Amino acid sequence: MEDKKKIEIVSGDGKDLNISPVYDHITPGKPDPSKRPTNIVIPKNEKEKKEEDSSND
Repeated sequence: MEDKKKIEIVSGDGKDLNISPVYDHITPGKPDPSKRPTNIVIPKNEKEKKEEDSSND
């Protein structure tokens, strides 16, 4: 069985918390939600390709 973990509730705004430095490396890699992509190409699946080819004949 899993050991129950103790959760400690702290007060304040979190500025004095010791957060892992990994967070600093992850944050720049996240996409900017304000810059939405405009030209997204969704490739057709095999079934759609076959139907399109047969309709052109």
